[in-house]
Amino acid sequence: MPTLIQDFNWGQNLKNQNPELTRQMSKAYNDTALTVNSKSSKYTTDGNQKPHNNPPANDQFNKNFEIGDLFIRTDVDTAWIMTSRTSSEIVTWTQIT
Repeated sequence: MPTLIQDFNWGQNLKNQNPELTRQMSKAYNDTALTVNSKSSKYTTDGNQKPHNNPPANDQFNKNFEIGDLFIRTDVDTAWIMTSRTSSEIVTWTQIT
């Protein structure tokens, strides 16, 4: 998985017009890049693997993951990140690509 650059150039116009928004966006982007780039726990599938071709919301499969972990489908270039956990099996996967 490619890494994200940590410093994103939002452009001089935005920086001049709204420096606080530029600062906030840069901080959020940098935090995201650091998390994504340092995350080593991920599940990769070509979509043909059983029991899941997409991440399940309610399944024993989720016991092996924690918030921030990635689920990647290489056949459709799609990725999800686990964004919340209600129990060991019930989680929310949020599509990020």
